[in-house]
This record gives sequence, C-alpha cells and structure tokens, in this order.
Amino acid sequence: MSDRLTIAIVGGGPAGLTAAVILQRNGFDVTLFDEESGDSERSQGGSLDLHADSGQEALRRAGLLQQFRNVARHEDQKSRMLNYRTGEIEGDMPGPEGEMDKPEIDRGELKTLLRNALTPETLQWGHKLHYVDYGLEKNHGLMFRNGRRYEADIVIGADGAWSRVRSYLTPERPRYTGITFFEGWINEPSGHINRIAGKGTAFSFGGTEALVTQRNGGGRICVYAAMKRDADMIDQIVLRQDITAYVRNSYNGWDSSLQAVINATGDYVRRPIYSLPVDFCWVPRPGITLIGDAAHLMPPVGTGVNLAMLDASDMALALCEASHPLNGLRYAETLIMERARDIMPAALSGFQDWFCEKE
Repeated sequence: MSDRLTIAIVGGGPAGLTAAVILQRNGFDVTLFDEESGDSERSQGGSLDLHADSGQEALRRAGLLQQFRNVARHEDQKSRMLNYRTGEIEGDMPGPEGEMDKPEIDRGELKTLLRNALTPETLQWGHKLHYVDYGLEKNHGLMFRNGRRYEADIVIGADGAWSRVRSYLTPERPRYTGITFFEGWINEPSGHINRIAGKGTAFSFGGTEALVTQRNGGGRICVYAAMKRDADMIDQIVLRQDITAYVRNSYNGWDSSLQAVINATGDYVRRPIYSLPVDFCWVPRPGITLIGDAAHLMPPVGTGVNLAMLDASDMALALCEASHPLNGLRYAETLIMERARDIMPAALSGFQDWFCEKE
C-alpha cells in the first residue's frame, strides 16, 4: 500500500520532521513543505527538554534516540525558584535521572538531527500554503504561494498555531490567553547571571509578571519576561514606545539581581501566548489531518513539543500498520484528540497560576 500513497506534510518543525522520518523509513512517498526559505530564516526559539515517554519515545520510533542522547545536554535539567522580592533561591530541584531523565537540546539542533535523517529532496523550503483543493478521499491539491501545486493522497497539517490546514477541518482559531512573553537573549552571561540561571531553568513569579531564564547551548541564556496584559494594552505599548524599555520598567519593583538579568538582555521580541480551547476537536475528513500545535495549541509549559512529536510518531505508525491508511489516520486522530483533552486543562490552569497575585 505504501508505494502507492503520496503523503504531504505541511510544516517543518519537530512534529512534521518526526512524521516524515518514520514514514520515509517505512517506504512511503513523503514530501515535507516549509514556508521558510531556509533553516536559519527566523529564531529557532529556546531549549527543549524531551521526556522519556513522549519526545524521546518518538525519536526511538524514528531510530534516532541514541543520536539524540549523544548530543543532548544532560547537565542542564535542573530547575529553581527565586523570590522576586529578594532574589533568594526558594527551591532548587535536581533534574530527573536514569530512564526518566529529560535532557535538553536546542530546537535548531533537534531539527537538524531529524532533517539529516531524510533524503535530500524531502524537505521543500519556501512553500507557504495558500489553499487546499480537497478531494473526496485522495488526490488533494495543495496550492502554494510560490505558484507550485502538489497532489497528495494524505495531507498532514503540522503547520503550528495558525495552521492553514486546520482551517479545512474546523473554523476554530486560537485564543489569546491574556499572557504575553517578551523573549530576549544573553549571549555572554556574566558570573552573576550564570549564578541566577543555574544549570537549567529558573523561575520567578511576581503577580502580573514572571521571569524565566533557560540555559541553552553554547552557554547562552534565553530570557522570557512574561506579563499578564490585555492584548490592546500590549498593542498600544508597542506602538507608543520601545519594547525593551517597557519590559525593563515593568520589573522596577523586583529584586535588583533579577532586574540585572532583565537589563542584560538585548532587544526583546513580543510573543503573545495563544491556546486552542480545552475541548478542541475536529470532524475528521478523509485524507487530511493535524498533529502538534495545529491539533492542540497550548501554553509553553514543557508539554508542547513532546506531545507534538508523540502525535507525529503515532500518526506515522498508524499509517504504516493499518490495513487501510484511512483507517490508520482515523485511529491516530482519535488518540491525538483524546490525549490532548486529558492534558490541556492542567496545562492551561497551571500556566495561569504563574500569575496569581502575590502578598
């Protein structure tokens, strides 16, 4: 069956890449389309911790687990909590060890690992999806902004938060959570900032503001200044003044050691946090489906990439193992939607708890 199936995956993030690797290794004709013109087109984002029962399991299914463990940062799994008024450490938690460890890897490095497992022409850069010309059960036409048309029997939407593929399954769109992250980087952190950040991730919560630092490869530190703000307020602030100045001023009441982290960071980039509803689902249509953020966008609480990669491997294996591919697709969709419904309520409520008022 596989040699007669053409599969198009839209979106070249970890989910799309994972699905492509497994499908290709099982003999499917798979092409992966990404809208960026190349791998370094935009920021790759911060470091990722891959969980043993999800992200790492997906890599095991793809035959890449040992390669991942060879390059992952096993030393950066610790986390700590800092008091926002004093800067003192309130909790210092060692990372998990052994079979349940969650080693870190930079997003760009993970994508490179997956991409290198594909044949050279599998990933097609510069393909921004314009629309899908939907067939009844096969021969779906994908029309891209660059004028290219591609025919596929199965279309997998791994195209993230603002998925174009999702719009052919449901009118539901992500909703603003009320939280905006401002992301910045410290490329050469001082000794003081290294002590604050520790070996992994450090958190500090101050009511309507939070601060997260995350150790990345090469000694760099990613800083997230997170704020509970109305969308209109953020828009007005961005129009009215420099984002970096606004971020720094928002932490004036914080301990000076934590302000030093904020002030050491270069230009901040605004990243409003959106989520799909906790009960999100879609009515299946033969031959078109979703994985990853396209299927269950949620706040960044350490679950998203792991769930996305597990989705990808479940979908790919279901297509490989089913007596008929559309049966496999339906089975995997049900699994993906049910799993997300179990996880999303806690992810959303836990994220909002970051911004409880402090005494």
